[in-house]
Amino acid sequence: MPVEAWGFFWAGVSTAFILSGIVISRTGLGKNPLRTLMIVNLICWVVAALFTIQSSIVLLAIGCFMWMLLSPYAEAAEHTTLQKVVPFERQGRVFGFAQSVEQAASPLTAFMIAPLAQFVFIPLMTDGWGADLIGDWYGRGPERGMALVFTVAGVLGLIATVIAWNSRYFRQLSAAYARGTKAEPVEG
Repeated sequence: MPVEAWGFFWAGVSTAFILSGIVISRTGLGKNPLRTLMIVNLICWVVAALFTIQSSIVLLAIGCFMWMLLSPYAEAAEHTTLQKVVPFERQGRVFGFAQSVEQAASPLTAFMIAPLAQFVFIPLMTDGWGADLIGDWYGRGPERGMALVFTVAGVLGLIATVIAWNSRYFRQLSAAYARGTKAEPVEG
C-alpha cells in the first residue's frame, strides 16, 4: 500500500479511540468495571487470534479498529477498579508500580517475541511443517509466520483471561468493588 493509503487507514481506524471515549462518558463501565475489563480482554484476545487468519487489509482494519475501540474501556476499567479498592494513601504507589510493570513488559516481550518469530514462526510458515500443515488455508511465507504469532498469542491470552476470570482473586476483587470497600490482602 502507498504511504497515503496507510495515512487514510490510520486516520479511519483511530476514530475508534474518540468514539470509545464518547460512549464511555455517556454509558460508563457498568456495575462492575472489573467484569467489563475481563469482557474487553476476552474480545481483544479473540480479535488478536482472528484478525490475521488471512492476509487481508479488511481484517487488519477490523482488528485495529476493535483494539482501538476497546483499549480505552480496559484502561478506564482498570483505573476505576484500582481507585475504589486500593486505599487512597497507597494509590500513588500502586498506580506507579502498575505503570512500571506495563512499561517493563513492553521491551521484555519484544525481546522474547522477536527471536521466537524469527527463528521459529517465520521458518515454520515459510518452508517448515507449519506451512505444510496449515499453509493451504492460512498462507505461506514470512508474513504468515508473523501472523501466526498473533494467532497463537490471541489463543494463549484468551486462555489466561478465562483462568483469571475463574480465579478466587477475581471473585474477591469483584466483591470488594461491589461492597465499595478496600480489598483485603489475599493469603496464599
